[in-house]
Amino acid sequence: MNGIAILLGLGRPGRAWAFALVTAGAFLACWLEFPAAKAACGCVLMLGLVGATCVDLDQMIIPDLFTVGLAVAGLILSAAVPSLHGAGPPLAFNCLRSAASSALGIAIGSSLPLWAGLLSELALGREVLGFGDVKFLGAIGAFCGWQGAVFGFFGGALIGALALAAAELHRRISGGGTVRLLRVETPSGEVGKLGLSTHFPFGPMIAAAAGLYFLALHPWVDGYLARYLALF
Repeated sequence: MNGIAILLGLGRPGRAWAFALVTAGAFLACWLEFPAAKAACGCVLMLGLVGATCVDLDQMIIPDLFTVGLAVAGLILSAAVPSLHGAGPPLAFNCLRSAASSALGIAIGSSLPLWAGLLSELALGREVLGFGDVKFLGAIGAFCGWQGAVFGFFGGALIGALALAAAELHRRISGGGTVRLLRVETPSGEVGKLGLSTHFPFGPMIAAAAGLYFLALHPWVDGYLARYLALF
C-alpha cells in the first residue's frame, strides 16, 4: 500500500516521471520474459495500460484510444502473432485460433463488468462502473484472453480495495477532509470523501491487475480457472 500511496500522492510532474519509469520497467520485463514478437505485443499492451491509468487518474475517464483502439490492436496482433495466446507458430490455423481467443476475450471482458455494473446499479440505485471501464476490460481481453479479463476485473477490485484503504488511512493520519491520494468525487462532480455515494478511478486498478497477469501471474491464474472450467 505504501507504493500505491507514494505513486498516487505525487504531483503531475513527479507522476509523469514515475509512470515513465513504470513503462520502461514493463517494456524491459516484456523483452526479458517473452520471445520478440510476443514482447512487442506486450509493449503495446503496457503502453495502453499506462496511458489509460494516467488519463483516468486525472480526469476519471478512459478515452476510446485506450479502449476501442487497444481492443482493435489486440485483435489484429493476435491474428498476426498467435503466440500471444499460446497458439504456436504463425500458421493459418493458429492465427485463426489466436484471433478467436482474442475475440472471446473481448466479449467476456466487456460483458462481465457490464452485467456486474447493471446489477449493482439496480441494487444501489446509482452507477457503479463506468462504461469506459467496461470497454477497457474488453481491450485487456483482446491481449490476455478471457482469463486475463476476468483477473483484471476481480484482481482490480482487490487492488482497488487496498488503494482505498491506503487513501483512507492517509486521510485520517493527515487529518484532511478529503482524500488526496485518489480523485474522489460526488455524483455532482465535486470533491468528496470516501463512501458509497462517491466515484473514484477504477481504471488504474484494472490496469495494474492486467499488467501483473500478463507479465507474471498468467500460469497460476489460468491453471486456477481451468480447474473450475472443468466442472462444466
